[in-house]
Amino acid sequence: MFGIKDKLLSGVGTLAFTAVAGSGAAVITSAEASAQWLWDRDRNVSVSQRPRPEYDALGLRAGAFIWKPELYLGVQLDDNIFATATNEESDTIFVVNPSITVDTTWSNHAFSAFADVTRNEYSDFGSESTTDYSLGASGRLDIARGSSINASAAHNRGTEPRTSAGAAGFAAEPIRFDTTSFAIGAEHTFNRLRLRGGYDFVKADYDSALLIGGGVASQDFRDQDTHRFTLRGDFAISPDTAVFARYRFNQRDFDLAPPAVANNRDSDGYTLDVGVEFDLGGVARGEIGAGYTKQEYDSPVFGTIDGVSVDGLLEWFPTQLTTLTFTARRGIEDSGIAASAGYIGTALSAQADHELMRNVIITGRLDYANDDYQGIDREDERWGASVQATYLLNRNVGFSASYSRLDQSSSGIAAPRDFTTNRFMVGVLLQY
Repeated sequence: MFGIKDKLLSGVGTLAFTAVAGSGAAVITSAEASAQWLWDRDRNVSVSQRPRPEYDALGLRAGAFIWKPELYLGVQLDDNIFATATNEESDTIFVVNPSITVDTTWSNHAFSAFADVTRNEYSDFGSESTTDYSLGASGRLDIARGSSINASAAHNRGTEPRTSAGAAGFAAEPIRFDTTSFAIGAEHTFNRLRLRGGYDFVKADYDSALLIGGGVASQDFRDQDTHRFTLRGDFAISPDTAVFARYRFNQRDFDLAPPAVANNRDSDGYTLDVGVEFDLGGVARGEIGAGYTKQEYDSPVFGTIDGVSVDGLLEWFPTQLTTLTFTARRGIEDSGIAASAGYIGTALSAQADHELMRNVIITGRLDYANDDYQGIDREDERWGASVQATYLLNRNVGFSASYSRLDQSSSGIAAPRDFTTNRFMVGVLLQY
């Protein structure tokens, strides 16, 4: 589902290739200009990315840095806060979300950082109230024309939603978790050939769950360190199209091993795919890759999961005022269920953003997901729909209203409850 705050479109810029002219600026040769044109994929700007100078927050400038503080205030009505099949409970949730970002204005290199806190206060079921936060930073070092190194780090204290597949539906209080991540990557372009590589690390630590009716469900079996390595090569066959091949390797190391847990959940896996990246005259752009994915588990009980992988994104611009976005993904994911190490997840989405007026944006979205668990007899199917209206009053104030619905149905001996949730939300974003 999309977030209301994310759709207030505050300070959203475009991804563009620019050349800075002036004293000491490098001269762009015809070969370099040709190479730059071969990788130009920004001939159109989506409704959500479009800059709106009369409504974008200016921020606070301090030397080469721009600070942008924001405060989001919202009220949400949820008709099934515990995501149950029967005896649904409804509640009103008050949301307070202050955040701040900082970006540089350098012509070369880049640095940005953010901090974000979200308080969800339930009016009737106070035990469901949570305070989440995240903070992080990222940077880019421009080595030479066409070459760069980027790095990022972040930490997040979050809450697992009641609609999740694990123990959240049976817990007396929401399950809390911490994630810490680090990533580094490099890119270099040789005229028609672009090479990219990277490594990222994620550490996840879950709190135990107090169960309804008493008892504790330890979530320590989910604590893990994940290492991922990516190599990708793109070859531009025209100014509109490039083909690519990509290899992604992952290593998942869990904190607990037998006899602390019944089975070792450690695994190694990879995804190998090929695809195409395109921008067709500014009317449509995107990329799609398809290939093979495999995950091998140390425990013979879990064995091996493999199958077809898909990663796709398409943006279509039928008019300058409307953007249609389609995504598709199929891959192997970790399971939050002790008896199953992983599942094959398939996710599809379609979203429409329409600029009714310069400061009025309407968004509609449809989602479908299917999770086929390995090792147990369970398959989850979810349908989601949402609609939202955003009104930008001026540079400093924006309003939004949204409705979303989620339906989950499960089959198999180990299937959990089916449920439906409906959520209404209104909010205001204050920014500077």
